[in-house]
Amino acid sequence: MSAEDSEIPGSRAPIEISPEQFEDELWITPPFQPIRALAALALTACGFGLYEFVLISFWSAPWMGIHDRIPWPAFALLAVALIVALAGMRLGLALNSPHAKLGIGIFAILACIVIGVGGGRFVSYTMRGTLNPPHQLNIAVGQRFPAFALPDQQTKIHRGPARAGATATLIFVYRGDFCPFARFQLADLTRHADEFKSARVEVVGISADPIDRSKMLAGFLHTEIPLLGDPSGTVLTPLGLVQHHVNGEPDSAIPAFFVVDRDGFVRWIFTSRYYRELPTVSTLLEAAKSVIVAEPSQQSAPTASQR
Repeated sequence: MSAEDSEIPGSRAPIEISPEQFEDELWITPPFQPIRALAALALTACGFGLYEFVLISFWSAPWMGIHDRIPWPAFALLAVALIVALAGMRLGLALNSPHAKLGIGIFAILACIVIGVGGGRFVSYTMRGTLNPPHQLNIAVGQRFPAFALPDQQTKIHRGPARAGATATLIFVYRGDFCPFARFQLADLTRHADEFKSARVEVVGISADPIDRSKMLAGFLHTEIPLLGDPSGTVLTPLGLVQHHVNGEPDSAIPAFFVVDRDGFVRWIFTSRYYRELPTVSTLLEAAKSVIVAEPSQQSAPTASQR
């Protein structure tokens, strides 16, 4: 029997392929897809940029919710930033080019991780890290504010609580010069100082800062608001608004707002669980004006605003 007769029926003879033909048929260079790659990079960069914008601008942007107990606008922007970055990651991983997919995909994945972890830490800080320590406010509406004689940033002694010539006095107890929320509130009060003056409302700040730090803060904010220092706690301690640190750091004040009438009696109070939550200037001005209106008739002004 010959070799041809012994061949298995249905089998085919092997086809010889040259190395050049083998490489040409096995590897076809995928298209780069520049538009898709640029879109993936743009989306990732936009998401990361929006995330950084929230972290940088939150401390001085009221519309982001700095005055609110839950800053929903800032949280919403962080969610949008993460969604946009995830869309960029999806486009990057869908690229046909393996090198472009590797480079852009890793970049987008890292950006998503940073936004997710950083955004989560931001939410945790705003909702848990800005809680005031447990304290008991030792004054109520209708009681007399403790008398004080404290130096301001120019070492001038201010006596209170009622200021001479003022129909009402707004006393802002702020944490200290280190607090970004206190700095923002003082800057906002400075911008609206003329409105308080026209209403004959005196604005005073009190903290546990020494004079030199109050002077530095006043110079930084370019404010003429008297920043009274009470490092010994002659006023803050009776009010129950002192936070004592166990690690050797100086004491700091717990934020609160008081509107005092011309006789030194407290007519309006604002406190919150969060030192981040601050009333707007319009709220403070309205509260002070309501005290002035109610004073001639000896009616009680608005009650405390505690949250």
